[in-house]
Amino acid sequence: MASNLQRQRPMSISTVNVDIDDFERLPREEYIKSGAITTTTNSSTTAVTISTTPFVCSSSPATYYQYTTVTPPQCLNYTTNTDATRNIGYTASINYCDNISPFTNATSVWIRFQEPAGTVMANSPVPPNYCGTVVTGWYAGQYPPTVFTTVTSIVCFYYGTNTCSSCTVISVTNCQTFNVFLLPQPHSCNYRYCTL
Repeated sequence: MASNLQRQRPMSISTVNVDIDDFERLPREEYIKSGAITTTTNSSTTAVTISTTPFVCSSSPATYYQYTTVTPPQCLNYTTNTDATRNIGYTASINYCDNISPFTNATSVWIRFQEPAGTVMANSPVPPNYCGTVVTGWYAGQYPPTVFTTVTSIVCFYYGTNTCSSCTVISVTNCQTFNVFLLPQPHSCNYRYCTL
């Protein structure tokens, strides 16, 4: 699924509404045939969406969930990033961008953020000229709620006055005591993932 999302090939969508009580009683595998679950909190149903369609740049995007009961490989094999200049509190310079290692690869890379960078990606709009850049990247999706859950959603890039002027699809895995992020190289220089 992740490779299809990275390429952003259009595919079909199907939605099934399930009573929330039944959803909790039945095995999750019944509903996660493609790893996509969207929860509606203001009704008594959970919408299960099977989709790998391209995401739309929005500050309120869909988030797709994939559950597992075993430790995902990305929880054991990831790149650590401790760069303090990507923290939202950093404003001394705006000359940084994510076109250097590990973001120079043609494929996405699993990243674990650790202090002094922060431990997670910013999850609300970060104005330009913070975290060492002009075009700030913030995670617009939902964080994985349970251990070993992987979610797929988008990072919005804030430019000018537009909080989501462009975006890129990423995944986040809950590794029990930390999260790891599957991050592609941003569109161009001055685009940067921000942390807190």
